[in-house]
Amino acid sequence: MADEVIQHVDPDGVVTDLAVAWDVSGRYGVTVRLDEQGVPGQPGLLLRDVQHGARDISLSLWINAPTPAELQARLRDLVHRMDPRRGDSVLRMTGPAGDTREITVRVVAGLDVAERLGDTSGPTTQRMPIMCRAYDPYWAAGSDIVQQFQRGEAPKFFPFFPLRLASSEIWADVTVTNPGDVDAWPVWTIVGPGSHPVIRNETTGKVLDLAVDLGGGESVTIDTRPRRKEVTRSDGTSAFGRLSWGSSFWPLAPGTNAISIEMGSAVSADSRVVLSYRPRYLSM
Repeated sequence: MADEVIQHVDPDGVVTDLAVAWDVSGRYGVTVRLDEQGVPGQPGLLLRDVQHGARDISLSLWINAPTPAELQARLRDLVHRMDPRRGDSVLRMTGPAGDTREITVRVVAGLDVAERLGDTSGPTTQRMPIMCRAYDPYWAAGSDIVQQFQRGEAPKFFPFFPLRLASSEIWADVTVTNPGDVDAWPVWTIVGPGSHPVIRNETTGKVLDLAVDLGGGESVTIDTRPRRKEVTRSDGTSAFGRLSWGSSFWPLAPGTNAISIEMGSAVSADSRVVLSYRPRYLSM
């Protein structure tokens, strides 16, 4: 497709550039799943819930080679790379404006290849229409947004604890902007020295409250992403059990999020909290 770069990344991280015909569907918008219920004695339906379903993306690939033997080798390699039994793949698309978005998929149809001599198949050319299914229907930005919050220079007075950390000033809350269309799931890395970090999303009312003590150079990472949900110390041990009962692995809502970050005994300029997240979108 003109002015676009479309790539497939297999489970091993091997990147393949794809030649795609102008015959694509499923990149914009998301399939809607409605939970509807009939009401006895009344016309129509009651809408109970609206959710996004899985996304199907169809791509019409062209595979070309100088010789029939090389075409066969390329087809064999592509079928291997896209085999859904090997695990999740990534479709990576860079648009005309230069921005990159990615989506995790399995190729669920088209790898059997229809070989019929004509405009779409020949000794050195093969068209391969494939169907990719994204069980998480959202596109993600091509790279993470990373922000660091730290105490900064020690104040001249003895501060009251717990400390509040911010990237540019001491004792301040911060605003984090999620530019995506849907929730983004953050990864928090907390570096000591410090104790009992508490991270609140004042916009949504959610909290992460972790009862751990960190020495200088020690850290703990809280990964809120779906299908991960981990709390891991820098020595590899789990601190999941140190979360308070009221804690939740909360996301960043679309738009602005008022965040407060507190940590007791953060007496060193080395104490810091690093936030990493990847915005997600409804469309490519």
